[in-house]
Formats: sequence, C-alpha cells, structure tokens
Amino acid sequence: MAKLTGQEVKDVLGLSGIFGLRMLGLFLVLPVLSIHARELGATPMLAGLSVGIYGLAQTLLQVPFGTLSDRFDRKSVVAVGLLLFVAGSVVCASARTPAVLVAGRFLQGAGAIASVIIAMVADRTRDEVRGRAMALIGMSVGVSFGFGILLGPVLSVKFGVPAIFWGIAASGLFAIVYLYAVLPPVEERPQSPATWAKSLELLAHRDLLCLDALMFVLHLGMTAVFVVGPFLMLEHWTKPELWKIYLPMILAGGGLMFPAVAVAEIRNAMKGLIGAGIAVSAVGFLLLALSAGSASLVAAGMIVYFVGFNFIEPALPSLVTRVAPVQLRGTAVGLFNMSQFFGAFCGGAAGGWFLGHARNALFWSLLGLCVPWLLALWGFTAPAPRKKSA
Repeated sequence: MAKLTGQEVKDVLGLSGIFGLRMLGLFLVLPVLSIHARELGATPMLAGLSVGIYGLAQTLLQVPFGTLSDRFDRKSVVAVGLLLFVAGSVVCASARTPAVLVAGRFLQGAGAIASVIIAMVADRTRDEVRGRAMALIGMSVGVSFGFGILLGPVLSVKFGVPAIFWGIAASGLFAIVYLYAVLPPVEERPQSPATWAKSLELLAHRDLLCLDALMFVLHLGMTAVFVVGPFLMLEHWTKPELWKIYLPMILAGGGLMFPAVAVAEIRNAMKGLIGAGIAVSAVGFLLLALSAGSASLVAAGMIVYFVGFNFIEPALPSLVTRVAPVQLRGTAVGLFNMSQFFGAFCGGAAGGWFLGHARNALFWSLLGLCVPWLLALWGFTAPAPRKKSA
C-alpha cells in the first residue's frame, strides 16, 4: 500500500489545520444555534434558516471561488474567504434580532473556501493516497466537530452564544496567519487555466453529477438532523449535558472513519463504503423516527447516524478529485461543494419546517430519501486510482 510522503504529510496537515480552525467555529454553534435563534424571538422556520442560510451563501459562491482558484493563487483566494468568514462572525456576535443573525450567517457563508482547500490537497497528493489525505482533512473536521459539539453547549451556558461568535472571528484571523506562516509554498500546477467554456463541460459529466447528488442528500440530512436533533435531546438532557450524546458520536464516527477509508482504498471499494454509509444512516434515521419519548432511541439514533455520515463524508471528495479533469479540478470541486451547501440550506429550511410541525416526521422523510440516495450511487462508476507521473 502506498504511503504519504513526508512533504505530502506536511502539506495535508497544514491544510487540515486551516480547515479545522474554520470548521471549529461553525461546529461550536451548531448544537445551540437553533436554540439561540428561538431565544432571540425567531420562528421555527427562521431558526432553521439561521443554521441553513450559511449553506445558501456557500452554494452561490463555491463555483466562483473554485474557478478563481484555477486561474489565480489558491492561497490568496483562501485568505479572502477567511476575511469574509470573520466579518460574518462579527455580525452574528452583534446580532440582537433573528434577521441580523441570519444576515451574519449568510456573510459567514460567503467565505466559500472548501472547494479551494480540497483542490489544494489534490494538487499536493498522488491519487493512490488521496483518500487517506482526504480522510486526514476529514479527521481535522471530526476533531473540530468533537470539540465544537462538546464545548458549544457548555460555552453557551457559561459565556453566551455571542461570545462564541467573537471567538470564531478570532479563530478566522488566526487561520489567515497560519495560512501564510505554516503552509509550505504552493508548487506550480501542471495545468492550463480553466475557461468558462471548459467549465460548462462539467455539467454533462455523469459521474460528477452523481457525486454532486450524493453530497447534496448527505448534507441535507446532516443539517436537518442538527436543527431538530438538539430539541429532541433537550427533552431528556439539559444543554450542558449534551456532551453525553455528542462524545460517543465523535468516538464512534471518528474512530471508524479512517480505517474504513484505508480498507476501501486498498480494495478500490469507495463505492461500497458509501453504500454502507447510506445503509447505516438509514438505521439511524429509523431509530430517530421511532424515538418519541425514548432517551435511549434518541441517543442510539444520533450515534448510529453519525457513524454512517462519517463513512460517506471523506469518500466523496476523494472520488471527485479522481474523476475531475486536472485543469478543471477547482471548478469541479466548486460544483461539488455547491451541491453540499445547497443541501445544507435545504436541510436547514426543511428542519425549520418540521421543527414547527412534526419533529419525528423529519426522520421518516429522511429515511425515504435514502432510496434516491442509493439510486444516485448506483449511477456512479468508480474509477481505479491513477498514478501521478513523477
């Protein structure tokens, strides 16, 4: 089995640090944001939008950021995105009404750097180790998720959600310093600049479209779960006690993710890993759908769902970077992440609606959505890993 070289490890760890710092800011508020919005006077729908509107901004700007990174220096594009993220965090910290909170979240989302980070990882790694490189990015997200989900409820009780947003703004500024002080210089990419005409060709690429659909459903489900899930948990635990659910979620999901990806790479079975993740997620949705009045089913459903989510999350971006044409990698990843964040927006809106009407019905709907999810996977043909030329 091919191993990451020393330079690949340095590059991936540097990018993981930047991405992890940014995601930590998002995950700190994820378990308490819908609750905070309700405390500001938001309707259930506005509470859902406060979580999901971030995804709408990301949807609109993923492709422009990705395309710009194909034409210009990726590091500068990342810095601009981080500055927008910081500005949005300041607006959220100052928000005293639901409308201002939603506006701040939209501005946070305008820093759409996910596609650029993933493209930078692809630039600096060989295809045969890229799944593990993406898994390292995923692990940084998982660690950020763990700290954020565990600390967010505690910090919100001790200091308040606005203070968390101020901390998020500071972490964004630190990420910019980290970007230039720690990350090694970018090697020149052996590719010609992307053109808009070439970019349009991606819209007819069947395998990329299948991956986009898979990512859309994945993040629709995740965002909806984190709009409604905290309210289900608050029926049985207080906010500072939510770590009792989130900790086993992190340990189970994160602990199984990396070995699962490594085995899937060895056997060239990423498609099978995604299928397993969908099946496990479906079990989690079923448990949550049946959880009315049951603390044990709520806990089990959240943990099982998150294991399935972690099987799928690192596999999809790895496949996108293998399938996409090299000169259009940033644009292809931009389209992919546009699907991801549009799914997050739709999940926030759907979660807000179900929050105000029938909470457990959300999970029956997500269970039904697993059918087209599997159909999208069936339409995808996984490529064999390609070796980079020396």
